[in-house]
Amino acid sequence: MVSLATPRLTLFIKSDPTNEYNPPYYSELQNFKPKISTGEFMSQQFPRVLITGCTGFLGRQVTNEFLSRGYFVRGTTRSQAETFESIKSDFDAGDRFEVCTTDLLSDAGWQDAMEGIDAVIHTASPFSAQEPKDEQVLIRPAREGTVRVLTHAYNAGIRKFVITSSTAAISGATPTKKNQTYSHENWTDLEQDVSAYTKSKTLAERAAWKFIEEKRDAQLTTVNPNVIFGPLHSGSSGTSLRIIESIISSSYPGFPKISFAPVDVRDVAWMHAEALENEHLVGERLMMSSTPITMPQIARILKAKGWKVTTRTLPNIVVRFMSLFIKEARLITSGLGKTSYYDCSNTTEKTGWVTKSHEEMILSAAESLKDQ
Repeated sequence: MVSLATPRLTLFIKSDPTNEYNPPYYSELQNFKPKISTGEFMSQQFPRVLITGCTGFLGRQVTNEFLSRGYFVRGTTRSQAETFESIKSDFDAGDRFEVCTTDLLSDAGWQDAMEGIDAVIHTASPFSAQEPKDEQVLIRPAREGTVRVLTHAYNAGIRKFVITSSTAAISGATPTKKNQTYSHENWTDLEQDVSAYTKSKTLAERAAWKFIEEKRDAQLTTVNPNVIFGPLHSGSSGTSLRIIESIISSSYPGFPKISFAPVDVRDVAWMHAEALENEHLVGERLMMSSTPITMPQIARILKAKGWKVTTRTLPNIVVRFMSLFIKEARLITSGLGKTSYYDCSNTTEKTGWVTKSHEEMILSAAESLKDQ
């Protein structure tokens, strides 16, 4: 356990000082090993949920999942009030859906957002298709934002949390070893050369588990998906479907042989709801992935269904040369020639989840991008 006397960054939250929590420094979280809880917990119902990042690719599907199950949902977004009616029209849930403006790097609005809420589903986290010049652009809102959400919720009396993490917190965002298999018990080694996104997801999840260990009456489950494909619910694709988008609209002569183990966004949304409703999932890291697939293989699935795409595989040496000039290519060079595998048996045995096929999640994503 990290000593509470260790200096920390400060969150300026107006609340009972005994309930304040400040995000640990990077050096603390690097070596922090969370103790994932197991055991029986009293079954509870949480009819009113807050969903952070409700306008994101995943956030919209999570919002739709909870609304379809009859929940009242209050969603947070960085968008301003003039966009709220447009956002609400995408779900047509009447008075069961509200929207409010918050920012992961500001305390403004969070106290009001938590009013009358029973549980928090935290999906909001920054992502970039390029490696930022300053890694804190991703790390601060992910780590500090997670602690900020947990702190305001806890101070409002909320004790039930589901957080979207990633396999990036388990294995890194791109494969670093040949044919390595990971389970929910693994954690990414931040002593290695990893991306800012990988650091952001790992540090954010570690900070969340640390918070829960120090607040013994709170309950947390994380959902750790690999790359997310599948259809847009509404809104724009942003960076989430960049892999599919790059294949169907690319002018490049081929694609790198970099592998992913994708999951469908609808499955990930379903898992968030299951994590809330199933008391036996408290304390779990619910890892989600499929069998690995490469970009040329994705292209072949699309081409077989009539999409005009190239299926050529670019030699690794060509990709490394391209990375000297193309920022996006720099993020994947470390994964060339390597494949990560994921043992999701803990998730499947405890939830009954069965992944959708690669074809289903790829084609549904491509079709939903047509109108973008």
